[in-house]
Amino acid sequence: MSVLRINISKLSEGTHHHSLKATPEEVGLDSRFTKELQIEATLEKTSRQLYMRVGIKTSGVFTCDRCLEEFEQEISSGYGVMLVEDQEAVEGDDEEVQLISPDSAHVDLAEDVRQFVILGLPQKVLCREDCAGLCPTCGLNLNLGKCDCKNDEDDSRWSELQKILKN
Repeated sequence: MSVLRINISKLSEGTHHHSLKATPEEVGLDSRFTKELQIEATLEKTSRQLYMRVGIKTSGVFTCDRCLEEFEQEISSGYGVMLVEDQEAVEGDDEEVQLISPDSAHVDLAEDVRQFVILGLPQKVLCREDCAGLCPTCGLNLNLGKCDCKNDEDDSRWSELQKILKN
C-alpha cells in the first residue's frame, strides 16, 4: 500500500490540505534522489468533482553534464489535476483530468509524484550556471583552474562561422 494515498471517501465539500512524506524508493525514484519527498496536496471538493493541486520538494545528487562532478540539487515541482467520475461532465479535452471510479475510496499520488519529479529535472544538469566544463585536450576540470593546453588552434572547417561571429 502506498504512503501517498489520500482517503477521499468521506471528504466533505470544501478545501482540504494534506502534508505527506515519502522516501524516493517508495515512489519509484532511482538512487540519485537522496532526500525524503515533501508533498503538499490541496483538494477542493464540490458535489461533482475534486480538484487537486500538489507541490513536491526533494533533492538529489547529480552529475554535472559539463564537468562531470557530483553535486546536490533541490528539485521542486507541482501539478494540478481534476478528478471526475464522468468524463462527459468535463468540457474540452483537458489532459489534467483523470477519471476515477464512483466507489473509489482513495487517491494514490505515488505515480504522478514520481513522474513530475522526473519532469522537474532540467534537460541539462549543471552544477552551476557558469560551469566551465572540462578541457577538451587534457580533461582538467576548468572550474578548478586553467590548464596549459593550447585550445585556440584555428580549425579551418569553422572559419566561415568565425567570420559571422566577429561581425
